Amino acid sequence: MRRAITFILLFMILFSACGAQGEDFLLGVEPEPSEITPAYRSEEEPAQDDTGSYWCTPMNLEDEKAIWKMLTAPITVADIDMNKQTVIYSEPDENSEGIGMVTGQSQGLRVLETLDNGWTKVQTYSTSFHDSKVLNFNAFVTGYILTKKLKTVNVNQNYGIIIDKLTQRLYLFKDGHLETSLAVSTGKYNPDAKKQQPYNETRSGEYLIIYTKTGSLNDEESGMVCSYALKFNAADYIHEVPHRKNADGTKNFRGFEEILGNRASHGCIRVQAKKNTAGYNMSVLANLIKKRKDKNCIKLVIWEDYQGRQVKIPEDDTPLYYNPKGGSLYHSVADCASVKKKFLPLNAFTYGELEEADYSKLKPCPYCMPSPRKEALEEINRIHQESSPGEVMPVYEEKKAKKKK
Repeated sequence: MRRAITFILLFMILFSACGAQGEDFLLGVEPEPSEITPAYRSEEEPAQDDTGSYWCTPMNLEDEKAIWKMLTAPITVADIDMNKQTVIYSEPDENSEGIGMVTGQSQGLRVLETLDNGWTKVQTYSTSFHDSKVLNFNAFVTGYILTKKLKTVNVNQNYGIIIDKLTQRLYLFKDGHLETSLAVSTGKYNPDAKKQQPYNETRSGEYLIIYTKTGSLNDEESGMVCSYALKFNAADYIHEVPHRKNADGTKNFRGFEEILGNRASHGCIRVQAKKNTAGYNMSVLANLIKKRKDKNCIKLVIWEDYQGRQVKIPEDDTPLYYNPKGGSLYHSVADCASVKKKFLPLNAFTYGELEEADYSKLKPCPYCMPSPRKEALEEINRIHQESSPGEVMPVYEEKKAKKKK
């Protein structure tokens, strides 16, 4: 219980609503380069033509060439209605045990072997929802699907998107290069809640942004509105951070925007509403996706925060800035747009001085997104040395077993 609370508080401290800053948009929490791939749990050796796929590409933002090859590679999907799912079986037999679910048209599968009996051996993350036929939430599975249900489709060659659960950020790639980054909230499973909802954990995997005409998702009971909703997985959307309407009709993001960067949703991906200094937010992103010239669907991939993945800790001489005339925040740039012009340029100090008396009470600016304090980053790394927070099934099964006792 204490560990779960610590983890939640930690992420609330680290990731407030934030934006990219000019050319350096990997501010805040940046992932360490890693050789861990989305097929981390696989016991299968990659085939020669599989090395450039999502499944076998390391989660390493610094290798733009490999990332772009992965984001623009064709994707194999289930050729059924985009609002429906089909079962992944443990054996090439519909009477065998169902071990996972896959969504039609938008969810990618890794093809391992096409058999002569009409079945294909595949891998994917099970995208089970609360009412799915098989309840195996966000689990990496190896199983079988009828070959006749599969098809391979080409994807957009100008854009691609990565959602990283480790950093809780969206990375937009354009024409082979990292274009910008935005703060997000992916799904949150709280194992200590009275009602267990492991299906809230956003399902990792390879997807297509398959439907762009949704508009807004509205919850009449709570008054919550999610604008610019784009479908990528049956009931899962990427959309603007939720808001409620003020009496004058304006959007009120309170209660949602300040926790961007935390796991917080019911499975959808919430994206910041405030424009970053590169000019991007969810509305700009949605408009870009809808008006793309290459009409093939844009690929969106979700990276699991597997055990062993780590975030970078800045060097002590990394420059930071603050306003000595009553400022309560520290900044990543000397001319942060959130600061009144009369206080610019800001005074410089270094990351290594953050714990000294003059700077010890400063909080990170939610606009220019400086790196969190070293202690907080070290705690993220400690947690991911010991566990994979997104793998919810072992925790869920343990909770169920204890409840039965």
